[in-house]
Amino acid sequence: MTRREEIQPDCYHCPVDLTLDVIGGKWKPLILWELRPGPRQFNALRAAVRGISHKVLIQQLRGLVRQGILERTVRDGRIRTVTYGLTEFGRSLCPVLDTLAAWAKRHHRRMGLALDWNP
Repeated sequence: MTRREEIQPDCYHCPVDLTLDVIGGKWKPLILWELRPGPRQFNALRAAVRGISHKVLIQQLRGLVRQGILERTVRDGRIRTVTYGLTEFGRSLCPVLDTLAAWAKRHHRRMGLALDWNP
């Protein structure tokens, strides 16, 4: 499935709608946030994204790889390791994620919510 087939419709009337189609959902933004500092192995990523199942993480990662947002690197050796990292295209989303994080840090108290975040 190509990136074009995954994203609908063919023409958007709002740029935010297009962006949310690419990075929206429950898990994609969290996966992208965890990969901002650099590539991570699958198990480290699964531990960092709390509550995600093995199956769902695999599905989300595959979709992000197909869209060209992530790259998957397999290293064969005594122990096979799979690492995921942001592509140049994926890194272009970092300012968007930074803005979302800054908004949450600035307004979480106003909404009566706690933010247990360690940079």
